[in-house]
Amino acid sequence: MKETREISKHVPVLMEEVLVGLNLDQGKSIVDATLGGGGHTRAIWKQIAPTGKLLSLDQDASAIEHFLLEVRRNTDLQGAYESEQLKVAHANFSELERIIAEEVNDSVDGIMADLGYSSDQIESNQRGLSFTHGGPLDMRLDQSRGVPVSTLLHQVSKEELAKILREYGEVDYAEQIAKAILDEDRKKPIETAEKLAAVVVGATPGWIQAKQKIHPATQVFQALRIWVNDEYQSLEKFLEATEKVLKKGGRVAIIAFHSGEDRIVKEFFRAKIKGCVCPKEFPICICGVKPTFKAITKKVVTASESELEVNPRSRSAKLRVYEKV
Repeated sequence: MKETREISKHVPVLMEEVLVGLNLDQGKSIVDATLGGGGHTRAIWKQIAPTGKLLSLDQDASAIEHFLLEVRRNTDLQGAYESEQLKVAHANFSELERIIAEEVNDSVDGIMADLGYSSDQIESNQRGLSFTHGGPLDMRLDQSRGVPVSTLLHQVSKEELAKILREYGEVDYAEQIAKAILDEDRKKPIETAEKLAAVVVGATPGWIQAKQKIHPATQVFQALRIWVNDEYQSLEKFLEATEKVLKKGGRVAIIAFHSGEDRIVKEFFRAKIKGCVCPKEFPICICGVKPTFKAITKKVVTASESELEVNPRSRSAKLRVYEKV
């Protein structure tokens, strides 16, 4: 069944902090690497219009389709789109370098990425991204490539699945839950999000459920989403690309929503800020590796109390901003 979304329900997080962090101005060239509901794209365009250039990417074809419907209803966006100052591309942000070469053919002044899922995606009952809203156990953001989680479960071992749950979801009792999932799947394939959630609840010890503030399936669903969409690998490729496509003085702003993503971002840029890769015992640097970034946000930026009141989902958002030197 084709997804239809007339009006996006997604509320973009840390909007003002992103706009300030990117140091936006008229005429700049910016990439929104995760279009989603289009909130950041719309706000960025207002800051760089009328002479700027904006390229927005998303691996979710339905997000692009919905945004283009909005473009046709918005005079400013439509004018920018028709003049090709605003471009939209169906691509994973791991393909950033290739897409910029094709669509921009130049380095850019700024890049932003919101690594979270939009409300539209989570609340869709066509992908099984949420145990609350259910649906077929697919979880792919780009449904034109890869295979659904329901298929992957037929192919993975209990040991592999337990490792995925531990590393991507920090799941307690990962081995026990992995065994329960695959035992059930072997008896009768788990094809819906509702069925998977029920299996996870049944396999989670009662005393853990009693002390948890979140649903027992929350971290399991997180781990499976990361797995099926190759999210960590894609993030690493994206980060490497930012160094190649940013102008000197250009900035990158990244919003992460869980510790694994944030750790990858923090460690990548920590190395780029340090530069030198010589062993600590060396008295002087002989490698010649120079720093390529500096931190604009000295510590992670989180949502204000006023934003949390309006948008509780922003509580997990962590923004970091860096500038190429």
